[in-house]
Amino acid sequence: MKVQSARFGEIEVAENSVLQFVSAILGFQEETQYALIPQVGESPFQYIQSVKDPNLTFVLADPFPFCADYEFNIEERWLQKLDLHSQEDVDIRVITTVRSASDISINLKAPIVINKKNKAAIQIVLDNIEYSTRYSLLTEQREAE
Repeated sequence: MKVQSARFGEIEVAENSVLQFVSAILGFQEETQYALIPQVGESPFQYIQSVKDPNLTFVLADPFPFCADYEFNIEERWLQKLDLHSQEDVDIRVITTVRSASDISINLKAPIVINKKNKAAIQIVLDNIEYSTRYSLLTEQREAE
């Protein structure tokens, strides 16, 4: 299928690479389908592009290379919504915000949980007060906080 993107132009994506959010990303209630744009090489980053809105692209990151002790339990209600039955089918991503070259952060408070088999996805908000919505990817900034 072809998807229009302000960032990438017209892109061809496989039907099975479209994430279907069973509950929309916070603040973007109208958008529930995003094309998953593959990572380049070993990069921990990748993009998701709204299938309907060419101007809506998110940078996602694998949180574990940046925060090795990041962990949480996925509540049963989310497992059911995503039809998740095996830990091997779970993929965790977080939204990355780039404000400038010296201000890059990830949102550990509201991860995106993806069922790799059926491409169902959801953004959940964690109760854990230790996780920030602006976890800096720059070590120097984390040490200064």
